[in-house]
Amino acid sequence: MNKKSQTETKDLLADTLLSLLESKPFPKITVNELCTKSMIVRSTFYLHFHDKYELLSYCLNRISKEWDAVMEARPPKDFFIVFLNTCEEKGTLFCNLFQTDNAELIELFYQFINRHIAKCLNEKASKGSLLPGPVDSVSAFYASGLIGMTMRWIKSNYNLPKEVLAACQFRLLKDIL
Repeated sequence: MNKKSQTETKDLLADTLLSLLESKPFPKITVNELCTKSMIVRSTFYLHFHDKYELLSYCLNRISKEWDAVMEARPPKDFFIVFLNTCEEKGTLFCNLFQTDNAELIELFYQFINRHIAKCLNEKASKGSLLPGPVDSVSAFYASGLIGMTMRWIKSNYNLPKEVLAACQFRLLKDIL
């Protein structure tokens, strides 16, 4: 199978997972269902992904690349509103992802947020700014807080306007961004 076909197959599976997440929680989605909906045999699924969590990671990485492309031309403070806009636009998907407190899902979400914060911190440190501690520790602290806030917002069915939450998140992190 050539590289283009591999990418097409991965993207088809990813699109199928994201589509299924519009109607059901992640824990209830099975590899069999993914294969049936995407018309891919199970063995092909396992050629590309170890399990559905690896597929979800692939999906989140795709979303992350989309956010990174949007953020290229925007200031760091806009990260929060871009991130929350996506959460709200894909509301059912994120609600179905985080309906249960699944440690693996939370870890995937954490890795995404932590990567962005660490990038900002490393840029700041390279310009001579003094950080309150090592980049790994500081980014872990802030990523955990942001995830907690965002998950509560998602689970509350977006009861707070995203602009208010984004402004709060930015104020909490403005000194490190």
